[in-house]
Amino acid sequence: MFTTTTPARIGPSVRRLIATVTPGGRARYLQVRPAPGATVNGCFSNVRAKVARDGGRMLCGWQLWEWPRVLVEAEFHAVWLSPGGDMVEITPKPNGESSILFVPDEQREYQGEVVDNVRLALHDDQLVKHFIRVSRAIVQIMARSGQPAGQGRVRVPAEQIAPLRQAQHFLGYAIDADLREHDPCLCGSGLRYRQCHGHDLELALA
Repeated sequence: MFTTTTPARIGPSVRRLIATVTPGGRARYLQVRPAPGATVNGCFSNVRAKVARDGGRMLCGWQLWEWPRVLVEAEFHAVWLSPGGDMVEITPKPNGESSILFVPDEQREYQGEVVDNVRLALHDDQLVKHFIRVSRAIVQIMARSGQPAGQGRVRVPAEQIAPLRQAQHFLGYAIDADLREHDPCLCGSGLRYRQCHGHDLELALA
């Protein structure tokens, strides 16, 4: 299944993403140094616990990810700013990444809200655009659930989230297989994606 990873370099697409989320922002690579007891996807609670133990403060910003040849995305994130002013990534990564690319955003603070990732497609392709739109729709449903971000499993009605999760999985698998909008649809209908699932999904997302 598709995975995103820390961008290997700050190229044009990453710079465009930085300009989108934090105009004038400057990205830095930070080594991942997990704090004791820190959990994956729990950056805000991890940093709060670290501040309580060792001082310093929470620094919010954007962790940058890349799905090579598909998209780049920015995830609202927090790192620990030590009493000496060093930015430290204390949250372990889901796929064992040893470093992250982080852009501080001093204008933002964590208020417990669900913040969607900002995604930019690397190609003008309907499959990729649909993946981004479906991912956005999933987060919108999660936000309406009223559960703060970073608090574990989000509880939403299955009939709302399940079709979108299925579509996201279908699209991700197709993109990961290097299929694009003019290729035969992954479902085996013989039609191009644009004429098959792409057409139906375009109507559903309208």
